[in-house]
Amino acid sequence: MTDRPRHPARGRLVDANLHLLDRQVLDRDGLPVLAVDDVEIAWPGPGPTGRPQVERLLLGSGLLTRFFGARAPSWRRRGVAWRDVATLESAVHLAVDREELDLLWVERWWRDVVVARIPGGRHDPR
Repeated sequence: MTDRPRHPARGRLVDANLHLLDRQVLDRDGLPVLAVDDVEIAWPGPGPTGRPQVERLLLGSGLLTRFFGARAPSWRRRGVAWRDVATLESAVHLAVDREELDLLWVERWWRDVVVARIPGGRHDPR
């Protein structure tokens, strides 16, 4: 079995613990997004032919909630749809740009509200 899927949403058996969890996620330009914290699975309806399939990769700070034995509410779970995954290698490569995902809003807020107020924080250090 090859390590690259023909299409990640169809026809590939993936061991979530081995191939997905704690992997770095890179956008289509190779820029880091976040790491995979959890996997959201869609369960099929009743019947013998349906198989559970990956629906979304949950990214971000889900690890802190697990330390305290809790689970983040569904409105706080941020993720990327499985159809946006291009390849599975040593990192998870996406077929979309990281700005399209709106997952880095905390980083942008920190940059615009906190770092921009620090003297010299508004220009690029060359």
